[in-house]
Amino acid sequence: MSDPVEPEAARVTRKGDLRAVQLPDMSHSTDLRAGLRELFLWVEAYAVESINWYTKEKVSKARWSRFLRLAAVLSIAGGTVSPVVAVGMGWAQESIWGYGLIGIGASFVAMDKVCGYSSAWMRYVSTAMALNRQLIRFQARWPRIEARVAANPVQAEFAEAVQELAAFVDDFALVVENETMVWVSEFQSHLVQLESGSVPSLPSQPSR
Repeated sequence: MSDPVEPEAARVTRKGDLRAVQLPDMSHSTDLRAGLRELFLWVEAYAVESINWYTKEKVSKARWSRFLRLAAVLSIAGGTVSPVVAVGMGWAQESIWGYGLIGIGASFVAMDKVCGYSSAWMRYVSTAMALNRQLIRFQARWPRIEARVAANPVQAEFAEAVQELAAFVDDFALVVENETMVWVSEFQSHLVQLESGSVPSLPSQPSR
């Protein structure tokens, strides 16, 4: 069975990273209700793609966060226990290696902090949940808006429905913008810490 053909508006933001997108060409549409439906599908596709981006990106951040935190716990635990074991086994000179393990554990924590894996994971999860909540609420409201236009298909009703779409997009984009500004602030703070030497000078990459 072949897949159903999606409207052009629903495919606009299907591929790629979060980026600017173009409005669908509605110059061919003379039916207000059909044009309004096409605009809604475009807005819905934009929102779904944004949510999916956060949902997808959080997976790698979660994986790295868990790995680095687990490695840090094991290294520090090993560094704490190994001197006791070494002394107990009569290898007192080997107990110094415990400090090396503790240092490695601290480096794992610093790497997680500088690269922002744990913080990005938490940001992406909370942002995806907030965006999804906004989308579900708007999807629940939209049938009433369409019904209002259908009952009174005039330019004024159409303009008001378009304004509702614009308000949703603005609120939706504000959540993404706030998350991005938090990331920028966090990354700048980490750069300052690196320059001041307050954390080890490890290679850092933006979290997006």
